[in-house]
Amino acid sequence: MITFVADGDEDFRKQIAKFCLNYPQFASVLNINATLISNLNKANAVVQFVFAQQEDLASTGTEFTSYKNLLRSGNGDEVLGAYPVLSVYPAVEPPLCNANVESQLRGVIQACVATKLLTETMGIALGIVAPAATAPDLTAGTPNLTVKPTTGGHPLLHANIGNYDAYEIWKDTGTGFVFYNVTTSPNFTDTAPLPAIGVNEIWNYKGIYRYKNKQIGNWSDTVTITVKGSI
Repeated sequence: MITFVADGDEDFRKQIAKFCLNYPQFASVLNINATLISNLNKANAVVQFVFAQQEDLASTGTEFTSYKNLLRSGNGDEVLGAYPVLSVYPAVEPPLCNANVESQLRGVIQACVATKLLTETMGIALGIVAPAATAPDLTAGTPNLTVKPTTGGHPLLHANIGNYDAYEIWKDTGTGFVFYNVTTSPNFTDTAPLPAIGVNEIWNYKGIYRYKNKQIGNWSDTVTITVKGSI
């Protein structure tokens, strides 16, 4: 039985949430130090809050940077559109925890193993042991790619990453698909210059997962968006 700590941010977020959710049903058996568990629960709340905010702010930041670049340097004869909409910071914040939550989780996992009472079934339920028989077949994955316009008119693409490292984005603006970018985040904003005002263009995208720096799995369905010249 081999324990693990998830590598990617999204997998780590899900892992610590799963552990904190399911630990109470095994608490009477494992009987881990109550302070360790209390601190981990506190850290879990902060992880869920901060990771979600960072993803949202990263998308907004990309859009705002594009707007700032257009403001300074322009791109032809465009005029500025409406200001990008900033993310609304939640009014309720969880109490702060200590830094290095990954180290805290590793410490709790080690404490579970040290009891010599941790079974494979418990480990799987807690999300710290991967069931070998149900390990995902990465060669069968297909990105569930979607696209929608941001407030500034730039396309926002989304695909779950799960057990993969990233996904490739290929783009077709009318002359065929060409490689465009690789993103390790589920959300990706295409900040390419928009058409001139009054001109609409159709942009197509497709994606494929990457794992250990190679393409893997199946191509997504093609998604299409009409990009309007608004600046």
